[in-house]
Amino acid sequence: MQTSIPDLPTILVFATGGTIGMHDVGGGLEPDPAFLEILEDRADRIASRFGFRARVNQLQPAIDSANADEETAPKIARALRARVGAMRASGVVVTHGTDTLAYTASRLAFELTGLGVPVVVTGSQFAHGAPDTDAFDNLQLAIRAVTQANPAAPVAVAFGGKILPAVRSTKSDAESVTAFRAERPLGSAPAGLPAAPHSDALVRPSHARVLTIRFTPAFAARDLLALASTGPDALVLECYGSGNAPMAKPGMRDALLTISQQLPVVAITQCALGSVDTDRYAVGRQLAAAGVTSGADLTVEAAIAKLGYLLDRGFTTQEITELMPVNLIGECTTSVDAAHGDNRR
Repeated sequence: MQTSIPDLPTILVFATGGTIGMHDVGGGLEPDPAFLEILEDRADRIASRFGFRARVNQLQPAIDSANADEETAPKIARALRARVGAMRASGVVVTHGTDTLAYTASRLAFELTGLGVPVVVTGSQFAHGAPDTDAFDNLQLAIRAVTQANPAAPVAVAFGGKILPAVRSTKSDAESVTAFRAERPLGSAPAGLPAAPHSDALVRPSHARVLTIRFTPAFAARDLLALASTGPDALVLECYGSGNAPMAKPGMRDALLTISQQLPVVAITQCALGSVDTDRYAVGRQLAAAGVTSGADLTVEAAIAKLGYLLDRGFTTQEITELMPVNLIGECTTSVDAAHGDNRR
């Protein structure tokens, strides 16, 4: 009797564009039309070492990650949910350009919680055909990670020999192959994502625009008002130190108060380490009194992702104000963690 060989479990490799899929034919880097075939061959060979097979799909249209917008990450998430179900995939690797990789990965961490399979995002600093490219080392790292991860594992970034939590990752080097870092581990004992206040999976006709401003000594209230006048759905303030802002600038308090009555305004720190504590300094207390919400120790990428996710699901400004400092999926450190000096790596 002839025995059939069972199908190997499938890893979905989802190509979205970026440097990893480019080549240089004399006019600078541009998309390589042969990349998908090359990717499928290399991914399948790597996956087979771990007892899996790889299938490659592509975002349509593929993008240069510098052109990502507020629709990009949710679009990728919808595509992945559909394909994972249709293919019965056991894991997902997303290839992405490095410029906005941390932004997309942070949003995917919220969007794909509960997907039931591990998701790892990767890319490369150098095109796949370049000498000393890091493309296939990162691809192998990502594939190995999804074959070994728990199905409920949080979304991760695989890059430069490291596996990093997506909601803690940021691009820190424009040139090195170790381009990403995560200064903090995942926050412990996450509360989980709250149920959307509406039955619709997406309440907004389009995805929320979350903009950021970084305070500098020259920043004035008129600059803040000008940004708010462009119609964002939320603002992230990158503050000095533990959440300080130039509150003595003429009109700053009134500008913040007016804006925070119309949309969520969240404060995070410009520092690589540390957390917002608006009680520490008088100017921080003035910031809080103007209606600005603490973003705890969120990265700028995670703050944007969290705000966008909550807004898209119909949460009100008041509900978002309460949820932003709460650790939902590991994106920030809870007050309990901070009190015990949680420095795990």
